[in-house]
Amino acid sequence: MLPVYEIRPSDLTVKRNDYQLSYPEHMHEYIEIIYVYKGVQRLSIESGRFEIREGGLAAVFPETVHSFSAPDGQDKKNNEVLILMCAPKMFGGLFPNLKDLRPEDPTLDKSEICDEFRCALNNIKPGDSFEITFSWACVIISYLLRALTLSRKAEGPVTDITYKIIKYIEQNFTETVTRRSLAEHFNVSESYISSIFSRKFKMNLRNYLGLIRAEYAAGLIRSTNESFTLISQQAGFENTRTFNRMFKTAYGQTPGEYRKNISQLIK
Repeated sequence: MLPVYEIRPSDLTVKRNDYQLSYPEHMHEYIEIIYVYKGVQRLSIESGRFEIREGGLAAVFPETVHSFSAPDGQDKKNNEVLILMCAPKMFGGLFPNLKDLRPEDPTLDKSEICDEFRCALNNIKPGDSFEITFSWACVIISYLLRALTLSRKAEGPVTDITYKIIKYIEQNFTETVTRRSLAEHFNVSESYISSIFSRKFKMNLRNYLGLIRAEYAAGLIRSTNESFTLISQQAGFENTRTFNRMFKTAYGQTPGEYRKNISQLIK
């Protein structure tokens, strides 16, 4: 399955799941912290594979391809996992630019997490006010940056323009976006645009756009009763055939099946 660029409705998300996460390759602009209260969680971050055990955590920095998997043969519900996702822009100048940093090792085991750090991880929870959640998030990020060994991403025009292209697509994916339009907007060649996507995301621009549009369409399906034709248009698809194909690639089911399953969950 192709990795997708995840767009979330909130700059700060806290989840506590009582099961092991299983989610295909994706990336986003947030820093994501996965802390295991109980059990074990497997994940891949870029080319590395990790297994986080009780009391340990992993940190996924912005614009990093990662995925989650549940170990075979184990009780997938005998788990408790915290997922904290924060948009770096929330912190202003409080921390270094998180998008410029990468950890040498993105994991910490139980022995590397001090009592104060663990207290914050135990106390942040869904349902609290934004002010309380944000305060705990600041404490967690502060201790995280102290505990990890960090280095700066390689500077250069490719890294810079890649980020600019991703942000541009994030803001304009419902409109017509092509290699030519991107090349003209950023004053580079079409082949250069192609090389960025094949090298960074292991897919072409068309598939990348299709997966982002499919995720946006899924949100419309969950929140509205609009027809699939209208949803397809609002998400930026050329036609319903492409919409159906990319939606099934992203979610493993047709838009109709997805809506039916969502309706059954709500009842």
